[in-house]
Amino acid sequence: MHVHNFLPQFLAALKRWPDRPSEKEFATYLQPVEKLIQPMIDDFIDRFGGGLYQVTEGLNWEVYRAEALRLDSMNEEKRARAHIENVEKCLGLHLEGDVVLFGAFTAMDGYARFDHGKHTVYLGVDESHGRGAYLDILISHELTHVAREPLPEIWAGFGLTPDMSHDEFTQNLPVIEHLMGEGFSCVVSELINPHEPYWNYVYQTEDSLAQILAHGPAIDKVVHAELRKKDKGSYGSLYDTSRYVPEVPRYAHYVWAWLWASHVLKTKAGGNPRTLLRLCSKDLLDDALAFKLPKAL
Repeated sequence: MHVHNFLPQFLAALKRWPDRPSEKEFATYLQPVEKLIQPMIDDFIDRFGGGLYQVTEGLNWEVYRAEALRLDSMNEEKRARAHIENVEKCLGLHLEGDVVLFGAFTAMDGYARFDHGKHTVYLGVDESHGRGAYLDILISHELTHVAREPLPEIWAGFGLTPDMSHDEFTQNLPVIEHLMGEGFSCVVSELINPHEPYWNYVYQTEDSLAQILAHGPAIDKVVHAELRKKDKGSYGSLYDTSRYVPEVPRYAHYVWAWLWASHVLKTKAGGNPRTLLRLCSKDLLDDALAFKLPKAL
């Protein structure tokens, strides 16, 4: 993969900006990286409130700047390259695409964007620079999407091919493949970064993970209902916490997907992640419908 490290420019800009920059100064700073990050900004435009500059308006600039200036740009590039190698070794293939290291002003930390069988992985490492273990888990998770999603064999059973645009991918992604994609990415990040607290692998806290496991039947009900829909369902609706009764923390279905993928790894892939990597999730629908969250780990 090609690693684009824009952190030196980011840190240089922060050093020039003891106060929040003007919109014109910010636009000048963004210009060299704008072409690469614009697709990501477009995807998250509603969350950002218009763009990255609008995100900066909500920051305590003095606190944010002091913390962000502690970043080491070369160490973050080494981290990313190490995880590319780790995922390649774990899954036995060569990863292709782009990794962009940049300052996202806490707007986002990791996003693997699929487009025509290739990925651009966006890493806004300034959001979580104080939590190295978290970044290790996050990066290996996103790179696992890069490994699985371009494989023709995972799409063939659905009558799809990897040659989908980003919009076609998001419109056609089956619920079962969303669950396997996220669950498998959590599993691989756990294999590569062992002995971390379980909640870190699924973007939870200790308390929120306990809440999710305590309300397993509510999560099973929503996930199974979406899987049963004949019109392929809506994976995006699984992020809607209000659908779960009682309401559960965001990304609760990632916990379900992680534990289901861990189960499939043992029962269908002989414990070999390289085998699970290439399994078409359509063939696992009955297994997913039978799976239920455990009450405890």
